[in-house]
Amino acid sequence: MKNESMEAYAKRMADRITLPDPVIVGLSFGGMMAIEIAKIIPVKKIILISSAKGKKELPPYFTVCRYIPFHKLLPLHAKGSRTKILFYILGAKNEDQKKYLQDNIRINNRTGFNTWAIDKVVRWNNTEAVPNLVHIHGNKDKLLPHRYVKVDHMIANGGHLLIVNQAKEVSALLQKLVPLY
Repeated sequence: MKNESMEAYAKRMADRITLPDPVIVGLSFGGMMAIEIAKIIPVKKIILISSAKGKKELPPYFTVCRYIPFHKLLPLHAKGSRTKILFYILGAKNEDQKKYLQDNIRINNRTGFNTWAIDKVVRWNNTEAVPNLVHIHGNKDKLLPHRYVKVDHMIANGGHLLIVNQAKEVSALLQKLVPLY
């Protein structure tokens, strides 16, 4: 994966999808991957949560990182005082959420996934609009501020971790968007 492109990674993920016309839900980087997958296979619907639809919805500081790689200095370790920066940016509000975030950082750091994914987001050049897309976002997201994204459903007081902080509201919305048959 170290030198794999975002498109090649999306192709690997798309090859694993066996159901026709799936509904793909993607959170943050996963939303960007959902868009890349939808360019490869037909999908019934894409639901983005705390994500962006293309490079124009990424904040300007992401573009700066293409040329000056500040993103490589992020504290992508599971503990330490610099991790407080990540808690703030991602919206971890209590000890359970901080532990959840630390566990995810630790697991993904084992493979180098975090560093790879952040670099891919910074360099993402998508300008292609994909059909059947629904975008859910929080108005308090510090990583991908809502002023840069056009959304279909804005979650009040939702940060980047709104799936944790506003789980009931997001779940109810998902049930409306993807009714069980």
